[in-house]
Amino acid sequence: MDDCDGPNTYIPTKSKVVAEKVNTGILTDPRQYRHQGTDAIQCISIGVQTKQISSSTSNTILKGNISNEVLNLLLKTVKSNNEELNILGRLNIFHRTDSVTLSMIKQYQLSQKENLPLNSIVCGPNERLAFLFANKYHNTWCSHNGIIVLWQRYAMIEHLVLSSCPTILRYGPQGLIAVGLITGHILIILNGEILSVNEAHTLSVTSLEWLYPLQQLISVSLDGRIIIHNLKSTVLEVKYSKLITVLNLPRNIRKSNSSIKYIGLTSLFVIKDRLIIGSEIGAIWIVTLPNLTITLLHYEIDCIETVAHISNYTIITTTSGKGLIITGNGTLTRILDIPIHSVSIKNANLIICGSNEQICAIQLEDLKILMKQTFAYQTFTIVPNDDVLIVVDKELMVTLYRININQ
Repeated sequence: MDDCDGPNTYIPTKSKVVAEKVNTGILTDPRQYRHQGTDAIQCISIGVQTKQISSSTSNTILKGNISNEVLNLLLKTVKSNNEELNILGRLNIFHRTDSVTLSMIKQYQLSQKENLPLNSIVCGPNERLAFLFANKYHNTWCSHNGIIVLWQRYAMIEHLVLSSCPTILRYGPQGLIAVGLITGHILIILNGEILSVNEAHTLSVTSLEWLYPLQQLISVSLDGRIIIHNLKSTVLEVKYSKLITVLNLPRNIRKSNSSIKYIGLTSLFVIKDRLIIGSEIGAIWIVTLPNLTITLLHYEIDCIETVAHISNYTIITTTSGKGLIITGNGTLTRILDIPIHSVSIKNANLIICGSNEQICAIQLEDLKILMKQTFAYQTFTIVPNDDVLIVVDKELMVTLYRININQ
C-alpha cells in the first residue's frame, strides 16, 4: 500500500459487541394423579326346581283289549286317506299358473344293449315310432353299424342293423320308409326289409322329405346338392338336381367367386311349393319347386342345425344353441332368450323346444315362455296332429306326456 500514489481511505475496525444472555422459564401447575375404579358385578345364580314325583304316588294304568274290528277299521281309514291323497294329487296340475302343462300318460323302457347313442326319434302313422341309434358327428369315415328300432303301439316290431350310421328317417306312402346314411346313401325300407340302397350323394345325407301326393323324395347333403328323386318301383331316380356354391351368397359375405366350391347343406323344411334350406356356413335359402330357384332369406355366422316353418314364422336353431324367429320374408328377426338345440311345432302359435336339460313351450306371437320343465333327456318329438309329447331320457326310458293348454 505504500507504493500507491493515489488517495488513501481509512476504514476503522468494528468494535466488538458483547451479547447479553437472558434466562427465561415457564411455570406449570404440578401434575396430579387420581385413581378411579368400578365395583365388580356380582354374579347372580338363578335356578328352577320342579317338584319331584314321589315314588309313593300310584300310577293309573288302563288295561283292556282292542277288538280286531276296531283295528281293521283304523287300517282301512288310513289306507282310504292315502288313496284319496294320491287321486287328488293328480289334480294339482290343473292348479298351476303355467299356460301349458304336461301330464304323464305312459312309460316304457328301450333296450340298453345298443352300443351307439340314441340320435333321434321319428313318429309315423298308426302309432309307429322309429328310434335311430348313431353317432351324430364323425371326424373321419364311419366305421359303425347303425341301428334302427321300429315300434308300433308300445311294442318293438323290427330291429335293423345298417352298414353305417343313419342320419335321418322319414315315413312315406304305403308303409315305405326312407333312411339317409352318413355315407350319402338312401335306403328304401318296407316291413323291415331293405328294398334298395341308392347312391344319392357323395357326403352325408343331412335331411330328406317326401313330396306328396307325388311319389318323389327330396334330399340335401353336405356335398351341397339338392336332389329331387322319382321313386320307380323300389329304386330312386334323379329328376332335378342343383349344386349350391359360394356364388349363391351375396357379394359382401362370400370370400371366393369359384363356382366349384360347394356349400354343405344341413337342414330342410318343405312348405307346399317351397323349401327352406339351412347350411353349415349360416346361410338360409328359400328354394322354389320344381325348378329349384334360390333366394337368400337370412344369414348367420354359425352353422344352421334345424329349420322349421309354421304360419308366418321361420324357426332356426344353430350349433351354439342360438334360437331365432324370422317373421315374413326375413323382415324381422328375434332371438330367443334361452338356449335351444331342437324344435317341434305344436300349432300355428306354439312350439316346444329344448336344450337337453329343459323343455320349454314358447308362444311365437310375443315369445312368451308358457312352460319350462327340467328334463335330462336325449331327444324328444311331438306326435303329429295330436297333443302328445314323447321324451326319451338318458336311461332310454320313453315317456309319453299329454300337452295341456290352459286357455
